[in-house]
Amino acid sequence: MDRGEKIAVYYAYGDIVDTSLANAFDNNSVIDAQKVCKDLEKIMNDDDIKAVVFRVNSGGGSAYASEQIWHQITLLKKKKPIVVSMGGAAASGGYYISCGADYIFAEPTTLTGSIGIFGTIPNVAKLRDKIGVDVDGVGTNKHSDLEGNIIYKGMNKEEQALLQAMIERGYDLFTSRCAEGRHVEQDYIKSIGEGRVWLGAKGKEIGIVDELGNI
Repeated sequence: MDRGEKIAVYYAYGDIVDTSLANAFDNNSVIDAQKVCKDLEKIMNDDDIKAVVFRVNSGGGSAYASEQIWHQITLLKKKKPIVVSMGGAAASGGYYISCGADYIFAEPTTLTGSIGIFGTIPNVAKLRDKIGVDVDGVGTNKHSDLEGNIIYKGMNKEEQALLQAMIERGYDLFTSRCAEGRHVEQDYIKSIGEGRVWLGAKGKEIGIVDELGNI
């Protein structure tokens, strides 16, 4: 490389969160999607930087935040090579933000994969009944405040079906991103997905990792 040309090493450690939640945590302990995207955009536009190592150590987090980072990675990849180096874990959302890279390195004991999506919503209906609290509200339709209804009243079958459909759409998008990044059929990704976790050495065997190695 010529003098002045650089390889950037960018560290993404912690749970992947939406920016609205990142402010509640120590910024060094989470992956703030908006901050990461801004940082990667700066790297993309820095002509002195000729390639990027994206060091990922994350067990996952927000699907929406992961999609934002994935999108920024694809933009970056159009301008300069990007290689992912996985730390102790790059699973679920951690794999989501990794799968679009040009090349993926993992350590033999890296926990990776976990290609899947789930959602949980607390249900305080019994507590509400116990302390005698009632909840009213208005909206444009009966599902305008879907999450609030579930929290305070519990989930009925129609609401369960709506949430399940949302999860299925998210899973289809996740597996399509992985298939695109790894240059394989989406059905293959689904065959090794469904939330299963793999060690880095096995990940290389099944094609979700290219090589074994450390930073």
